[in-house]
Amino acid sequence: MLSAVPALADDAKVAVQVEVVLASLTGNTIDPPTLKAMQDAMAKKVKYGSLKRQSLEKLELQAAPRALKLPNGVEAQLSLDALKDDVATLKVKVPPADAKYTLGKKGSLYVQAGKLGADDLWLVVSPVK
Repeated sequence: MLSAVPALADDAKVAVQVEVVLASLTGNTIDPPTLKAMQDAMAKKVKYGSLKRQSLEKLELQAAPRALKLPNGVEAQLSLDALKDDVATLKVKVPPADAKYTLGKKGSLYVQAGKLGADDLWLVVSPVK
Protein backbone atom coordinates (compact mmCIF):
# COMPACT_ATOMS: atom_id res chain seq x y z
CA MET A 1 0.00 0.00 0.00
CA LEU A 2 1.30 3.48 -0.85
CA SER A 3 1.64 6.10 1.83
CA ALA A 4 -0.47 9.25 1.61
CA VAL A 5 2.37 11.35 3.00
CA PRO A 6 4.21 13.19 0.22
CA ALA A 7 7.89 12.32 0.16
CA LEU A 8 10.71 14.68 -0.72
CA ALA A 9 11.66 14.10 -4.34
CA ASP A 10 15.13 12.64 -4.66
CA ASP A 11 16.25 15.47 -6.91
CA ALA A 12 14.81 18.32 -4.80
CA LYS A 13 17.52 20.90 -4.05
CA VAL A 14 17.70 24.38 -2.64
CA ALA A 15 20.64 26.78 -2.90
CA VAL A 16 21.47 28.71 0.27
CA GLN A 17 24.30 30.79 1.59
CA VAL A 18 25.42 30.15 5.14
CA GLU A 19 27.32 32.79 7.07
CA VAL A 20 28.98 31.96 10.36
CA VAL A 21 28.81 35.13 12.46
CA LEU A 22 30.52 35.94 15.75
CA ALA A 23 28.30 38.21 17.83
CA SER A 24 29.57 40.23 20.79
CA LEU A 25 27.68 42.40 23.26
CA THR A 26 30.66 44.77 23.33
CA GLY A 27 32.20 46.88 20.60
CA ASN A 28 30.58 48.58 17.64
CA THR A 29 31.87 46.78 14.53
CA ILE A 30 29.54 45.43 11.84
CA ASP A 31 31.69 43.53 9.31
CA PRO A 32 30.46 43.29 6.61
CA PRO A 33 27.84 46.09 6.76
CA THR A 34 25.15 43.70 5.44
CA LEU A 35 25.04 42.20 8.97
CA LYS A 36 23.26 45.37 10.12
CA ALA A 37 20.00 43.62 9.14
CA MET A 38 20.83 40.83 11.62
CA GLN A 39 21.62 43.33 14.36
CA ASP A 40 18.30 45.10 13.75
CA ALA A 41 16.32 41.83 13.63
CA MET A 42 17.74 40.70 16.98
CA ALA A 43 17.60 44.07 18.76
CA LYS A 44 14.37 43.22 20.62
CA LYS A 45 15.93 40.15 22.25
CA VAL A 46 19.63 40.97 22.53
CA LYS A 47 21.62 44.06 21.59
CA TYR A 48 24.85 42.91 19.96
CA GLY A 49 27.45 45.64 19.58
CA SER A 50 29.71 43.76 17.17
CA LEU A 51 28.92 41.25 14.45
CA LYS A 52 31.79 39.76 12.44
CA ARG A 53 31.50 37.24 9.64
CA GLN A 54 33.78 34.25 10.25
CA SER A 55 32.97 32.42 7.01
CA LEU A 56 30.55 32.36 4.08
CA GLU A 57 29.64 29.26 2.10
CA LYS A 58 27.15 28.58 -0.66
CA LEU A 59 25.57 25.17 -0.28
CA GLU A 60 23.10 23.18 -2.33
CA LEU A 61 20.96 21.41 0.24
CA GLN A 62 19.24 18.08 -0.40
CA ALA A 63 17.74 15.40 1.85
CA ALA A 64 21.23 14.13 2.75
CA PRO A 65 22.78 16.33 5.48
CA ARG A 66 25.66 18.67 4.63
CA ALA A 67 28.24 19.17 7.38
CA LEU A 68 29.62 22.58 8.26
CA LYS A 69 32.57 22.89 10.64
CA LEU A 70 32.27 25.80 13.06
CA PRO A 71 35.12 27.74 14.70
CA ASN A 72 34.07 26.43 18.14
CA GLY A 73 34.76 22.83 17.09
CA VAL A 74 31.09 21.93 16.64
CA GLU A 75 29.84 20.40 13.40
CA ALA A 76 26.50 21.74 12.17
CA GLN A 77 24.41 19.72 9.73
CA LEU A 78 21.95 21.24 7.29
CA SER A 79 19.53 19.41 5.03
CA LEU A 80 16.39 19.97 2.99
CA ASP A 81 13.35 18.44 4.67
CA ALA A 82 10.66 19.61 2.23
CA LEU A 83 10.14 22.02 -0.66
CA LYS A 84 6.68 23.31 -1.50
CA ASP A 85 5.54 26.45 -3.32
CA ASP A 86 9.06 27.98 -3.27
CA VAL A 87 9.26 27.58 0.51
CA ALA A 88 11.94 25.26 1.84
CA THR A 89 11.73 23.48 5.17
CA LEU A 90 15.30 23.06 6.38
CA LYS A 91 16.54 20.78 9.11
CA VAL A 92 19.40 22.39 11.03
CA LYS A 93 21.28 20.40 13.64
CA VAL A 94 23.77 22.19 15.89
CA PRO A 95 24.42 19.72 18.73
CA PRO A 96 22.64 19.27 21.01
CA ALA A 97 19.79 21.15 19.26
CA ASP A 98 17.94 19.87 16.21
CA ALA A 99 15.18 21.96 14.64
CA LYS A 100 13.25 22.63 11.44
CA TYR A 101 12.89 26.08 9.91
CA THR A 102 11.11 27.48 6.88
CA LEU A 103 12.92 29.68 4.38
CA GLY A 104 11.27 31.54 1.52
CA LYS A 105 12.84 33.52 -1.32
CA LYS A 106 13.39 36.51 0.99
CA GLY A 107 14.73 36.90 4.49
CA SER A 108 17.21 34.94 6.57
CA LEU A 109 17.21 32.37 9.34
CA TYR A 110 19.27 33.06 12.46
CA VAL A 111 20.31 29.87 14.22
CA GLN A 112 22.24 29.90 17.51
CA ALA A 113 25.43 27.86 17.06
CA GLY A 114 26.95 27.97 20.55
CA LYS A 115 29.71 30.04 22.11
CA LEU A 116 33.21 30.99 21.05
CA GLY A 117 34.89 32.32 24.15
CA ALA A 118 32.56 34.91 25.68
CA ASP A 119 30.81 35.62 22.35
CA ASP A 120 27.94 33.91 20.53
CA LEU A 121 28.18 32.10 17.20
CA TRP A 122 25.26 32.27 14.80
CA LEU A 123 24.42 30.66 11.48
CA VAL A 124 22.75 33.05 9.08
CA VAL A 125 21.01 31.00 6.38
CA SER A 126 19.69 32.93 3.36
CA PRO A 127 18.51 32.04 -0.12
CA VAL A 128 21.26 32.49 -2.72
CA LYS A 129 20.67 35.77 -4.50
